[in-house]
Amino acid sequence: MYLVTSEQMRCFDHDTIESHRVPAIVLMDHAGRAVAERVLKRRPTTVIALCGKGNNGADGWLAARWIARQGCDVLALSIVDPATLHSDARTAFEIADLAGVRWSVYRPGALEQQLRGVSRSDTVLIDAVLGTGVSRPLDPDLLQLVREMNRSDAAIVAVDVPTGVNASTGEVMGDAVTAVETVAMAFEKLGTAVTPGAFHAGTVHVADIGIDADVKTLHAMYTTPALFAQQFGRRQASSHKGTYGRCGIWMGDMPGAARLAASSAARSGAGLVIVGGEVDMQLPPDVVVRSGVGVDEAFVDCRSIVIGPGLGNGADDVVATAIDMAASGRVCGVIDADGLRAVGEGGALKSIGGRWVLTPHPKEAGRLLGWTSSEVQAHRVTAAVQLAERTGAIVLLKGYRTIIASPKGHIRVNPTGDASLAVGGSGDVLAGVIGALLAQGLDPFDAASLGAWLHGTAGELAGQLYTQVSTMASDIVECLPKAIAAYLDAIS
Repeated sequence: MYLVTSEQMRCFDHDTIESHRVPAIVLMDHAGRAVAERVLKRRPTTVIALCGKGNNGADGWLAARWIARQGCDVLALSIVDPATLHSDARTAFEIADLAGVRWSVYRPGALEQQLRGVSRSDTVLIDAVLGTGVSRPLDPDLLQLVREMNRSDAAIVAVDVPTGVNASTGEVMGDAVTAVETVAMAFEKLGTAVTPGAFHAGTVHVADIGIDADVKTLHAMYTTPALFAQQFGRRQASSHKGTYGRCGIWMGDMPGAARLAASSAARSGAGLVIVGGEVDMQLPPDVVVRSGVGVDEAFVDCRSIVIGPGLGNGADDVVATAIDMAASGRVCGVIDADGLRAVGEGGALKSIGGRWVLTPHPKEAGRLLGWTSSEVQAHRVTAAVQLAERTGAIVLLKGYRTIIASPKGHIRVNPTGDASLAVGGSGDVLAGVIGALLAQGLDPFDAASLGAWLHGTAGELAGQLYTQVSTMASDIVECLPKAIAAYLDAIS
């Protein structure tokens, strides 16, 4: 599923209206009807539409008209005097007014006043205040309205994007409406797919309102199994272990992390998993151990390498050698955990090239960028894209709705995973999965994307088996076969 920025959506709107001669008010009426249908599914006794002064407000006015036609009690609260509305927003208001929609002008406290004496559990608020237009912090009056709406205890259905969420980045501009549902027009906006915007959008429903769009111009999408159907999972009877590549895992000071990465790589289809470094623990019989030699010797015949899980001391030399191996075209690889420190040595990020996948969590990403982890979480798209641009690598920024970004600004958002993944060693499992996919020939962007999808699905399955509270990283490894089975079912 494609995701769009506010600027891309404006271009599609403009092209539909100007080149295809579809009047804007027709598109708005389609949008209003889509919102009304979603609101009426909740069987409310009272609906209050909060309408802004622009196109989002126009959608709200027209939604109110469609709701009124079904005999439901509906009131429109306009944040400006309707006499000051212009263009299509004015037309939408006039259509709603002629249809008998009750309305009044919003003043601070007006919403709370209207909600007195009604059952808030049977009331729906329509957030049609700003939509995709917000790009700066909300002014005090809008902040007060947003907070009134959030305090209402009524179900909120947002039009396109909850007010206060940046449609392009997911950033919250001071505060934002927290909706239970969002009705997105033509495409879901990138800002509701990623956090923190996703936390405010609730369930997102995409409505076809008649927009003509050239999806080849889009650079962001959700990760889905269909993206990789021709690259992973279909095996020939004549294949052998060499067909699926060798994946090298370097073992450092904390060997348990490398063990998890090696086990997950083996479960994810690598033809052979090779563990190098100072190996001083029992490893599964499924892996090959090459101890006592350097990275270049241990992994001389590997197609991919994983550096970082449990690496500890001596990371700089190991990572530097691995980067040189990739620069020569010999391998692709994953740099995780302690390995990431070497990428940002001395506070200056190295350009390591597109044969690498970096897998930082927010604190690690912040360390590399010179940000706090809170800043990374508030600006996740920006953080991932900047880190990819500055290193030349694929960046997988961990967290809810994991973001995978390329140096060219292409973005994938992973929809799988839950709190089951919030356990030590989960990231080591992810690194091993991606390493295995690289060994099987997927390019780094695809390997990171599919790896995140499989890892998230395995986490969900482990949580179902053991509960989210009790899931361990080793449980996620053991659920990888079921995750791969779910992927194969999805592409069959």
